[in-house]
Amino acid sequence: MDKKDILSKKILGGVAYDRMVAFWNFKSRSVVALYGTFDVFHPSVFEFISFAAEMGQELVVGVKPDADVKREKGEEFPVYTQGQRAAMVSAHQLVSAVHICDEGIDEFLRRTKPSVAVCCAHTSDADKKALEVVKEWNGRVKIFTDSTAGNDDIITKYK
Repeated sequence: MDKKDILSKKILGGVAYDRMVAFWNFKSRSVVALYGTFDVFHPSVFEFISFAAEMGQELVVGVKPDADVKREKGEEFPVYTQGQRAAMVSAHQLVSAVHICDEGIDEFLRRTKPSVAVCCAHTSDADKKALEVVKEWNGRVKIFTDSTAGNDDIITKYK
């Protein structure tokens, strides 16, 4: 098995994702769900992932699908495809699983039922509001505010 195979095994969807979450629940592992675009990796993204990982035992990262990113930011985005972004996230040692959220953030969180849902301060107000669904099962919402720059800031610098 090569290293790409190892990383791709962290990217889960459908039944495989549901089974992994069920296993963690069976083992009483606290699950944290992190949601975002993850289009351009920079130091704040690593801090963001580390921040979320400290809040539980298993970190699931929900990656926003390409269609949603295009709708929100324009046709030139995302810079990388959802598969490429999921692969980049899966390479982080603190990430237990990655899920591309084709079903939307609400359904992703309902499937996962994390004890904590995390997003970045740069996240859209609509996505921040969507995280509130975790309160249905007494989950908490945390917003990462220590980011030094968002992807839009970095991309603008390169233009």
